[in-house]
Amino acid sequence: MSPRAVDVLRGSLVEALEAFAGRGRVLVALDFDGVLSPIVDVPSEARALPASAEALAALVATTDVALVSGRDITDLAACASPPPGVVLVGGHGTQSSLDGPGGGRQLSDDEQALLVRLGEQLDEIAAAHPGTSVERKPMSAVLHTRAADRVVAVEATRAALAGPAALDGVHALRGKEVVEIGAVPLGKGAGLQRLREALSAAGGPVEAVLFAGDDVTDEDAFAVLAQDDGDLGVKVGSGDTRAAHRVSDPDEVALLLAHLVQLRAR
Repeated sequence: MSPRAVDVLRGSLVEALEAFAGRGRVLVALDFDGVLSPIVDVPSEARALPASAEALAALVATTDVALVSGRDITDLAACASPPPGVVLVGGHGTQSSLDGPGGGRQLSDDEQALLVRLGEQLDEIAAAHPGTSVERKPMSAVLHTRAADRVVAVEATRAALAGPAALDGVHALRGKEVVEIGAVPLGKGAGLQRLREALSAAGGPVEAVLFAGDDVTDEDAFAVLAQDDGDLGVKVGSGDTRAAHRVSDPDEVALLLAHLVQLRAR
């Protein structure tokens, strides 16, 4: 372990990583934005840190690896440029590269009509709140507030939660500077569980899962981890969390992944 890694990965986290790495088949699942990539103002410009990209390319040789993101799966692939063998789970668990191009699931006519309505209502909110913007995803619409004045951002968020997010049949998630509203159920926890089941069915049981995330939307994934059975949750950054362990930022995630590569290579 490098001197920098010694400073970061100390105490219970080092012990937990060693125990995790010592198991047979394990899954390392990672959020992208704020974990592999620093948060950027323009989402399409996000890229994994070189050290993390290098570690992923090495880790996938010994370990099941997945990226679990709120991004649309096509957008996630474009920004993350994952090495071959990495599974992509997008749309807050609603899409998986295991299901083929586009992630598999398709909206019904009613769901599609609801999605159009959500986008239109968020467009109205964005038009009334300078600096905010709306992103369309295949199964949800997202209000972004990062570029807005802080007072405007709060007002726009409140309007989204009180308006389209309160409609019957929708599923809303509030993250860092975003309100995402889905025409289908959203949740990284369910997506992570489905991924674990699919991998286990295809190649034998996944004995333990490590999930790292930075946003409040990642708490749903931390909640499904069975930490008493060897699963490992790592919160990136500050804030309350269900995860048992924490690192500060994507640079420290890169150190964690590099150390895990060494452990799994033994």
